[in-house]
Amino acid sequence: MSLYYSSAMLTVFATAALIPLATIPVLAATVRRYGRLRGWPLFAAAGLLASAVALAAFTVFPLPTEADLLCSAGGVQSWQLDLGHSLDELRALNAGLGATATLTSFTFWQLAANVALFVPFGFFLHQAARWPAIAVVATSFMVSAMIELSQGTAFFGLYPCPYRRFDIDDIVTNTTGAILGVIASAIIGAIFSFTRPSPEPDLGPPGRIRRAVAVGVDLAVGFVLLSAIEIGAVMVWDIALGGDPSREPASATLTMAARIASATTMGLLIPLLRRDRATLGQAVMNLAPVREDSHGRRPRGWSVVVRGLVRWLPWVVSPAVAGPLMVMADGASAIVRGDRRSITALASASRVRSVPSIAATPHDPTGDQAFHADRYDR
Repeated sequence: MSLYYSSAMLTVFATAALIPLATIPVLAATVRRYGRLRGWPLFAAAGLLASAVALAAFTVFPLPTEADLLCSAGGVQSWQLDLGHSLDELRALNAGLGATATLTSFTFWQLAANVALFVPFGFFLHQAARWPAIAVVATSFMVSAMIELSQGTAFFGLYPCPYRRFDIDDIVTNTTGAILGVIASAIIGAIFSFTRPSPEPDLGPPGRIRRAVAVGVDLAVGFVLLSAIEIGAVMVWDIALGGDPSREPASATLTMAARIASATTMGLLIPLLRRDRATLGQAVMNLAPVREDSHGRRPRGWSVVVRGLVRWLPWVVSPAVAGPLMVMADGASAIVRGDRRSITALASASRVRSVPSIAATPHDPTGDQAFHADRYDR
């Protein structure tokens, strides 16, 4: 793997993955605000994720070829700091060719696309996060500025030359789109009451969608972590070899090491370091595991280890076959069984509950001090 391809892969995962993952805190806040993830809150959260994925895709793709990055050829003009230059181009087109030519020009459609790209992001961020309008606009401005900065700096030095440029007008048009999205959100929120659902106490069993999203968050973060570790290791290997693409790195060894490192982090380190023994995805969805014979006691250490091995070992062994099959088997078990317990939960002698329901569990009437010591501090 050459340095060019290592850089390309790292660009994809570091940018195209991190922008959508940055919406996870908003998802967590949505669950805690409404005590559920269905109906309009689910639609708003899904829309925010989809718009973030779109932003990431437009930021990175299409990836350049090695010929595009020949610095000696001049490359692209990496920085455009003339504020309003796009409007000046449109005025010149209108004066020289007329309105029809202006409205069908590449410059006009590029401006329109930059505005339209951030309208859904501003709308869904306002609906999901329920932040003040100024906070949504400021966040959109910072996201746009980060996108432009990454392009103008050749993705912070991952490439020898930029293949896209920093354009200050793009920041203005992106932010304008976010403002339009916030305005649309405010209008729709004022007209339709279903966009303002009442919070629920969240004391019942967590639904299958909510638990599936928790698993999805774990897998998504684990995949990004795996990719970052593997690509970083490959890049170091390439640099150690002088960046010679003809010399094949020890990819199999590096891949297995990266799988083990990411699986250990997601399945063992994070849950064992947390007081409630929750995985990252469960924490996002305001869920936590409890012992199968109790409604309020956290699982023991061995249970966490078993859960991590059952869930993540198949991904280490075979991420293309065994990993997905394990997820499908877990899902099938949760659907078929009346108690909604997955194979992972059965093997680890645990079950999943919402944090509010755990906090509302009465103290053990037998006065078991171990029970009180293990209760969640919520």
